[in-house]
Amino acid sequence: MGLFSKKQKIEATDVDFEELKFYRVTDSKGIYEYAEELMHRVPIVLNFTDCLISEANEVLMFLSGVLYACDGEIVKIQDKIYLMAQKSDILGPTLTKFINDYRKK
Repeated sequence: MGLFSKKQKIEATDVDFEELKFYRVTDSKGIYEYAEELMHRVPIVLNFTDCLISEANEVLMFLSGVLYACDGEIVKIQDKIYLMAQKSDILGPTLTKFINDYRKK
């Protein structure tokens, strides 16, 4: 393998909408619970509307590292609402439809 080898194509996987978990974040106390869900390949939606910006940034930075390690991704759905899931799950039909239906145009 060379330094500039091709990336493997990500195969889309589907998750049931019932598997998607929704959280209203008010502070950074649940940060490890969210990380645990992501490490078990459970897609989550975090709503930061009731959270201070500094605590929201702390949660987002920590979970960005978790998602990087788990080959995941963050998708901004609306202002202060984010979907976090594995890249393959985001490419699946359920989460793609969720993103398209609720993303602010």
